[in-house]
Amino acid sequence: MPYVRTRGNQLAIVHGEREPVTGKVRQRILFTVYSKAEALEILGRGGADGASRFQQLLQGEFPDLKFNWRKIRRDIDKCLTVLPEQYEYAGERLRHRFREGLCSFTRALIQSDPQELLPAARLIDEHRHELEYLADLIHWRLKLRDQKPSEWNADNPFYWRFALQGRDVPPDTEEHAAGFFERREYGKAEAIFRLLIECFGDWAEGYNYLGLIAYDQRRLDEAETHFRKTVELGRKLFPERLAKKWYWRDFHTRPYMRGLMNLTRTLNEQGRYEDALGLCARLEDECGDELTSADFRASILLNTGQWRAAAEAAHRAGGDANPAEGFTEAFARFELGETEEALALFLTAALRYPRAAQILLKLRSSPPKSADEARDHNAGVSLSRSLHAYLARRSRESRVFFNGLMKDPRVTRLLDESASTARAWSQDRDADRAIFDRMTLLRSTAFARGEARKLRDLLPAAPREATLQ
Repeated sequence: MPYVRTRGNQLAIVHGEREPVTGKVRQRILFTVYSKAEALEILGRGGADGASRFQQLLQGEFPDLKFNWRKIRRDIDKCLTVLPEQYEYAGERLRHRFREGLCSFTRALIQSDPQELLPAARLIDEHRHELEYLADLIHWRLKLRDQKPSEWNADNPFYWRFALQGRDVPPDTEEHAAGFFERREYGKAEAIFRLLIECFGDWAEGYNYLGLIAYDQRRLDEAETHFRKTVELGRKLFPERLAKKWYWRDFHTRPYMRGLMNLTRTLNEQGRYEDALGLCARLEDECGDELTSADFRASILLNTGQWRAAAEAAHRAGGDANPAEGFTEAFARFELGETEEALALFLTAALRYPRAAQILLKLRSSPPKSADEARDHNAGVSLSRSLHAYLARRSRESRVFFNGLMKDPRVTRLLDESASTARAWSQDRDADRAIFDRMTLLRSTAFARGEARKLRDLLPAAPREATLQ
């Protein structure tokens, strides 16, 4: 637990930490008090909200520590005579760290002249993504340097806000780095996230992004390592006594849940089904996320040929909240011999995700041209990866049935209309309301089931129950 000790004519709030290798206890300085005026502000004898503001900032910087504020204030009060009356804070807290880092970086950059030394040229090339990012960041900071004072950007005379900004990566910085990932600039994104992790310490979301980059590039073993690190770090961020129903509403819990979900997805693709099912149980038991757990279970169970359990899990995870799950349930129902239900489920999902249906059945589709078409495409890619084992080994009867369904002229017309109405609505949201109404109707379960009844001539002659070949 943090405590106060004297340090020359200063007071330090410190915390003892045991080194894992040597077992020795090392004191870590959490905050240094430089003057009597600052100490009085911390004790609540200066500004109106000085004490509460200081506690909030220091706890935000070290959320994993518990502070006995009554004892800390008492010890500071006892040691007031050690401190000078005033101190020049701008030099120490505002400029010192910044200037020190600026000089260190400038010196390193000047000494790495590509024209003078070949190793320097290679070093610059090795760090080109980080340097390009820093060049953008410097330009961004210079562009915004002329700010008018307000209550939102003000600091006190002791520069507490500047000194105790927290160890988390700022949201705008994370958003900027995430943009490279979303644009699939994986080399730059990976370099930036590694840099941010080094700068800000163990950052759970940074490891999650590194895992996603490795996952998208099919480096599954590396993705697993990053997602496990995300889970490990994310669990430390949990507030005390938080109900499961609040997990997705509290941003502290999200890295842990994202790490669990992405790790489950990765283990499924690696064929490590028992381990993946264990994580499904954790998602449900620890996090209360029954829908996501059922979604993953459905894919895993279909991959392992457990048709009935896969159908039931997909049914729990599907519905209006997750219509793409209808594909998984349709495959499972077909293998159970419930072909009429399989037809209805597949058509319902395909009218909502026509591109995904084509990708799952390895049929040709045109490149997506809108955000809606991109989501449709991505749903198909994600499903095809999740159902990799089933799709690779599914029976000839399944191939004939579902491919025949997709190639039937009646179904083709419906899917083309669904895609065209969605495209028209996405291009002009002020268009005729009838377009939106038609799109909504085409995507409805009732409409799809009605159309499915007209396609009964496509059903096999007799019920069947298949096994994986």
